[in-house]
Amino acid sequence: MASTLRSILVTGANQGLGMHAVHQLGATKNVLVFMGSRKLSAAEEARAKFASDIDPSSSVVPVQLDVTDAESIKNAHKFIAEYLKEKKLAGLDVLVNNAGIVGATFEATYAVNVFGTAALTEAIRPLLNNGGAILNISSTLGSLHWHTQRPPPPSYPSYSSSKSALNSLTLQWAIQEEEKKSGIRVVSICPGFNATNLNKYTGTMKPEDGCKVIVEAALAKEGKSGVFFNKDGEVKW
Repeated sequence: MASTLRSILVTGANQGLGMHAVHQLGATKNVLVFMGSRKLSAAEEARAKFASDIDPSSSVVPVQLDVTDAESIKNAHKFIAEYLKEKKLAGLDVLVNNAGIVGATFEATYAVNVFGTAALTEAIRPLLNNGGAILNISSTLGSLHWHTQRPPPPSYPSYSSSKSALNSLTLQWAIQEEEKKSGIRVVSICPGFNATNLNKYTGTMKPEDGCKVIVEAALAKEGKSGVFFNKDGEVKW
């Protein structure tokens, strides 16, 4: 494989938005996508569905990754680091923090959406190339500004507040990277209300369309850091 490969790790990638994002990234030239999933078999089954669409110059590599499990994170880090070295790649270009849950208890929701995401990002950060990106998949339900408006948004206390916390991490990490002068962009992205298993398929958007804003950001070589946006532009924090 050519050294021009753009290497990307997507978490929660075996279904919904994550799977469609990996599908579209894999169909792009010169992209190496690590497809993170709690169950390796689920990622392998998902990959099989679009294997014929993967560009000959690109690869989609399933990785067992449970962001709530320290041992799983450690093993995923080791696997990715060794794979990159084998392919003579300097490091990882993009981390897409897509793993997330909704409708669970506060403890379970924060375990994935906040604590797990933070733990994974801390572990993977040393692998990121300067000039790379950390893309946190958020939601406008995490917008504090929206919650000051009337009528207010739908009430999902655990999920909405977890995304607000994730947005706060986006800003903190963006500041850290700015101070390091690493050139690493850190952003929050709202892909919209997509019909996925998270909302029992009641969403108004098709995930294959909703993921496009994620794919575009993952392939972009430059852009603003410390921003929150969706397909229509910036979202108020």
